[in-house]
This record gives sequence, structure tokens and C-alpha cells, in this order.
Amino acid sequence: MRFARRLAKRTPLELELRTVETADALHGVLAPRGWTSARVEAWLDWAESATTDGGPPIRDGLLAGGPERFAAAITRRAAALGVFDRKPDGSAFQAELQSILSLGLAAIGPGRPLDGGGDIPVAGTPAFTLAVRRLIAETEGRALAVRAAGFVGERLHAVADAVRRCEGDAVACADPAGNPALARAALAARAAGAGDDAIADAIALGLSGDAPDPTWLQLPSVPGLIAAADPALLDAEQATAGWRTGALTLARDLDTARRLQAAAAGPRAALDVRTLVHDAGDLAQAIRIVGLALKVQAAETGATAVLTLAGVAEQIMSAGLAYASDAGRDAARALWTAATEVARDLDAATPGLPPLTITPLEDAELALRLGGPSLGTAPLPALTTLAETADGEVLRVLPAAVLDGLAALGADLDAARVHALGHGTLVEAPGVGHAELHHCGFTQYEIDAAEGQLPFAASLSEAFAPGVIGVGFVADVLGASTEAAVGGAFDTLAFAGFTRADVRAAEQYALGVGDLTDCPGLEEAARLVFTAPDLAARLAMTAAVEAASDLPAVTDLALPFTAAPAEALAAQQAAVRAGIGAFRIVRQAAPAAFALALPEPEAPKAARTDPVITERVVEKIVEVEVERSRRKLPDRRKGYIQKAAVGGHKVYLHTGEYDDGELGEIFIDMHKEGAAFRSLMNNFAVSISIGLQYGVPLDEFVDAFVFTRFEPAGPVTGNDSVKSATSILDYVFRELGVSYLGRDDLANADPGELNADGLGRGKADDDGAPMVAHEVEPQPASRFISKGFARGAAPDNLVFLPFGGRKAEAHGELTQRAAGVCPACGDLAVIGGVCGACGSQGEG
Repeated sequence: MRFARRLAKRTPLELELRTVETADALHGVLAPRGWTSARVEAWLDWAESATTDGGPPIRDGLLAGGPERFAAAITRRAAALGVFDRKPDGSAFQAELQSILSLGLAAIGPGRPLDGGGDIPVAGTPAFTLAVRRLIAETEGRALAVRAAGFVGERLHAVADAVRRCEGDAVACADPAGNPALARAALAARAAGAGDDAIADAIALGLSGDAPDPTWLQLPSVPGLIAAADPALLDAEQATAGWRTGALTLARDLDTARRLQAAAAGPRAALDVRTLVHDAGDLAQAIRIVGLALKVQAAETGATAVLTLAGVAEQIMSAGLAYASDAGRDAARALWTAATEVARDLDAATPGLPPLTITPLEDAELALRLGGPSLGTAPLPALTTLAETADGEVLRVLPAAVLDGLAALGADLDAARVHALGHGTLVEAPGVGHAELHHCGFTQYEIDAAEGQLPFAASLSEAFAPGVIGVGFVADVLGASTEAAVGGAFDTLAFAGFTRADVRAAEQYALGVGDLTDCPGLEEAARLVFTAPDLAARLAMTAAVEAASDLPAVTDLALPFTAAPAEALAAQQAAVRAGIGAFRIVRQAAPAAFALALPEPEAPKAARTDPVITERVVEKIVEVEVERSRRKLPDRRKGYIQKAAVGGHKVYLHTGEYDDGELGEIFIDMHKEGAAFRSLMNNFAVSISIGLQYGVPLDEFVDAFVFTRFEPAGPVTGNDSVKSATSILDYVFRELGVSYLGRDDLANADPGELNADGLGRGKADDDGAPMVAHEVEPQPASRFISKGFARGAAPDNLVFLPFGGRKAEAHGELTQRAAGVCPACGDLAVIGGVCGACGSQGEG
């Protein structure tokens, strides 16, 4: 077989260096100019998997060397099979194949089996009923198992995390009795369905610094099922099975089912005709080159080589033809007929290789590598698409096929672009423009954030979602509650006072309408070109293409999530009437926010066993949902300030208390830190204060944040109870636990330093003996009571006596003495007949 260079020397190639992040490093990759990052990464993934013929992976070159290496490997195999008449033919074939792949004109990939292999059941037989029941059980069982596995995996990860975060003895950290956080996580894991053996394994992993990966619990996908079904005998069993699984393919006869089964397992490729269709010679050359590569691959395994066309729907629209029209179907049929004729000539020239099958098929991976065109008989994916500029900016644009179609129809391109895409800004938008937004309190920061989301948003409500413009702005400036702002249904613009009419007008101005079916200036016939085809139009196109191809396509009959099994049966019957050779029911997934409105269950009524009631006591339990309210702190409140240094970083802890002494707020101030870290700690303290005021127990916060580990950390100076901490949060909640909860277990000072009497005294003497009360002078109350807070309410002669030394009793010494009332000044400071306040002598 002879080949000559055609595409390699005719098609110009503009390249640019793209930076792509891999698992180990950043790499510079050469790619055609204008390709999106997703497309480049898809080609790199293919290069890693499709070119492993014994040599090391290529890290440089065009698309990481994948096209070059693949073309060389296929050429060597073809030469070994005796395909080429001369050596230059092999060189020309290799250059052409490498050029086609490098330009993105074709994408080659592995097969995707329709089922698990084996015998094909026939609908209406016991074997079919058994196979369908097994498919339903496996599909639905896997879906439930995946949800449960993800839930259990998260709980087991929390178990290991509770052990990893624990600071202290490893045995104590792994013991639920000594680690409250671990106990809670283990109970939650058990409630989620995890066995105690799995929980024990998670604890062991936590001790080693690891954690269970939820992906361990993912199950392999369930293979589909292909069956032969008499078109005249379609029934509810087949429709319901397809509706429940989305994996049942029905073919019109057993021979078609077997051919589809073989074709699905073989190598496949998609050829983009958008660039090649203008020159019949280029299209034929590309089919020969790609087809021979597929045939060489299939020869190694005896599989079927499959080639499909891409971009047919775009070519129809570019010519100004409607997908649903007879002219559109004729244009598609002509392209598929030409491809089939070239394939027959190729088979005749290579009798020793498997035949090349031309058939419509859909493959998302191949479509991504080609830039997202339609595959097989599919219509244009969308009238608008996202494009990526050289500096990474993403914009909404009209695809080239839409622009070509508008030009062919003589439409105003600028008017059509504005109608479909909008202006992309709110500067002069009616109703919700920049001026109106500024009037409602929006700053330029929030407006810029919302406008940056316009290319991806389907509505202005999505662009102004709290997650985009900031929950803090929505709560602090607009006045919404934080709970409502974080809810998925919160409408920022409506809360700010904008009417629906204003939002709709601004939405059309900024986002456009998304289609061209009502574009001004287009005639009714022209609007049909840009109208999305219905099921009947898609079936008619598929039937027209199947007549010109080697094998019927497996047509997906798409149904909404809310469709009933009866609608699935109606769709199957419509496909049969259109002459479709094979089809499959595919239901859309449930919306992310889908939830059933379920009423609260009623309490079961007690059965009446005694018909004669002489006396009855009726007790009615009424459950009242109490709205949690915030307990406000008094305007003038007490507390304390603790200065300390953690790892050399100064920390000031301020507390505020209720009148009963319960903690109600904290403030954390740090100095000589970055503004971001200081702001983060300040806002963290605010969130803790709000939680305390809404009734969250302090011990919950203490258990959650002690033993957290991050810098700064290390020794603590300036605090008589906490001498080391693993982080700022660890120090703060150790201090709060010791001071407000009596959690002496969180204090890590030397035992000799924990004999303080609460008044700042009580530390051991130089000789190691604890100080006793008679050796310590009374302390004035002004040392512990703020004079400004008391406003003179506390008498000047009030003192605190050194009662209750903690360690003196352990040495058998007297720590307290009887106190009496001084007859001179009335102070309760008389010890041993001497008043500690005025110095008078008298009996207590």
C-alpha cells in the first residue's frame, strides 16, 4: 500500500508553550494555539496510556510526544505486517498520522464494551428476565453502596484524624475512654454502619499518621447488558429495566447485537470533518491514515476497528441548514457515504487486516480531545461555549459553526452576539446596574466578583450568590442572618430589594438569552437552524445516517429525571418506528438540590384493649420547638486579660463574662504578625464568642481545639498553668479550660508550680517547702477587683486573706487560721488578735 505526504505539508501549525501541573512537577508542553487547558490535559492523559510500548514517557515535544511516539509505534507494527510496498510509504504514513493527531483532527482511544461479554440474551426468554434482574440488582445495589461507602469513609477518616490530632501518650490517644474526640468519632462511625474492626483499623492508621481513604470503599462499575429484542414485542419489562439502570442496550436482532458487542470492544477513533470537508482529497487521506492505524491495532487482538465522524452537525449549521430538515439529513448522509466508500477501498487494499467499520457513536473522551464537537449523529452541543484566552481568562462566545451559519444566512453578527451572550457587564444594565448596586451598599469589590462569575452563571442570582460576593458582606452589610446566607436557596438580589422585573431586565442585558430562536432580524426559516432538535428529529437523523454506514448506532434516548417508566416505553416505540437499529434509555441524574417534601411521622396510636373504662388518666406530651436565642452579654462586664508568649509570639487573651461568671466572649490579639493571620485569629474569636452566646458549651470548644498542631508552637511564657502548646488555639483553649472549667488535666506546668492559691501566690519557697498562710501577707482587693469596674462600690479596706494553700496540707502544716471582726474598723482581717487592715489589737 502506498502513501504520500498531503496533510503534513499543507496544514500550518501554530504552537504555544503551555504549563501543565503533573503529580510530581510543572512541565512545559507544546500545544496548538487556542486549545483549552482541559483539551491539552486530555491529550496528555492519552499520551501516558497509549504510548507505553517499552520506552520511557516523553516529557517534552508536541503534546508531551504522544502523537510522535504513537505514530512511530503503529508504523513499526504495520511494517511488520507487510502493509507498505516501499520504505518511503511507511515514512509518509508516519508523518501523516503524527500530523493528524498533533493538529487534533482525529482522536484514537480504546474500546468501551457495552456488556460483560458472553452470550447475548433475547428479550422474552427466561435468560433475558434473569439477566435483567441481575443488572437491576447490581446497578441499584452499587448506587446505594457507593453512597453508604462515602458516608462511612468520611466517618472512619474522622476517627483516624481524632487520633492524629491528639498530643500525648500514644496509648491514651488511641483509647476512646481517654480521648473524648475519638470516642465521639468512633460512635458516629458505628452509627453510620462501620464495623468495630474497621474502626480499630482506622485508629491504628491514625497512630501511624495515616487515615483511611474514602476511595478505598468505591466499587467497580457494573457492566451493561446488550440484548436482542423484536421491535414488535417491546413491553414494560424492557422499558422498566432501561429506566431503572440506564445500561440496557436493545438491538433489533441477534446479528446486530453481536456486531455491536464486537465493535464496542475494539479500538475506536473519531475524525473531525470541520477542517477536512472543504477538500475531498484531504478527507479521504485522513480516513485512510486513521483507518489503517485502527486496523493495525485491531489485528493484534482480532477485534473490530471502528471509526466515527465528528463535527457533522457543526458542518450542517455552518452551511445554514437546519438539523431537522431534509437538506440537513441529506448533507449528513453524503458525508457518511463518502467515509464508508473510502473504508471499503482501504479494506480492499489491506485484505490481511480486520475490516474498518464506519458507524456513528458517542464518546465523551474522544469529543474532549477534539475540542468538544458533536460526535456521530448528535446535534450541536450548545449555541454558546466557553473559550480560554492566552492569559487564562474564560469568556462565553458563540461557536464557529454558529457564526458561520449566521453569515451564511446574512444575519447581523454583532446583534446576534449581543442577543445570545449579552454585554457581559452590569455597567449600564437596566434595573441592576452599578449605580443601583452602589446605592444598596455593594462596593466595587462585590460587583467585580459577581461580574467575574458571569461567564459561568446561568442567572444573576448565581453570580451574586453569597459564596461569590462573600457571606460576611451579606450578613454584615445587607443584614441577612448567617444561617440564611449559607443556605443554597438564598437570593441576594431579592434580599437587597431588587424586583424580579429588574433582575430579569439586567439578566438579559448582561447574560443574553442563550439562544437565537427569537433573535431579531432572523426569519422564521432561519431560526430553525438554531433550534434544538427534539427526539423525533434526532431519530430521523440517526436513521438517515445508519442507512449510509456499516453498523447501526446505539442511540441514547434521553429522558428527564422525572420521567416515568411509561415514558421510557413510549421513547423505545418511537425509536422502532423511526427504524433505529439499537437504542438505550438514559435518564438524567437527580438535581443536586432535589429533596422530597416529607411530612413528619405521626405518633402511633395506642391500641384499646379494655372496652370498659371507669377512670382514665390522659397525658399529652407536646413537643415545642424552641427557637434558639442569643444570650446577650451585659454592657458592662467583667473578665480578665492574660498575656503570654507561645513560641516567642505574644498573645493577649481577653475574656468577657456574664454576671454569673460564665464565659461569654473572647478576644485574641497578636502583635508583630501578618495582617492576614491577625485578622483570621480575630474573626475566629468572634465566631467562638457567637457560639458561646448561643449556648454552645465551652467544653465542646475545648475538646475540639486542644491538641491542634500548627505554627507558632512551643514553650509558653507568662502563664502559670500552661507551659507549652502545640498551637495558638491549643494554648487558648487550655487556658480557658483551666480557668473556667477546672480542667487541671490541661495544665502542663511542673507539679511544683501548680500549688498556687488562686491569688497569684503559693509557689514553693527556695528550699522546696510550700508557703503557708501565716507566712503570706494579706493582699489588697484592688489587685483582683477592677476599681473602674466596681466604681468605688468595693471598700478601700477590703483585703483577700491567703486561705487554702493547696500544698501546705500535704506537708502537715497549718494553712488557715480563724478570722475575726476588728472592733475598730469592722474588717474581717483579724488573725491572732491583730487586725490586718488597721493594725488594732482585739479579739476576733
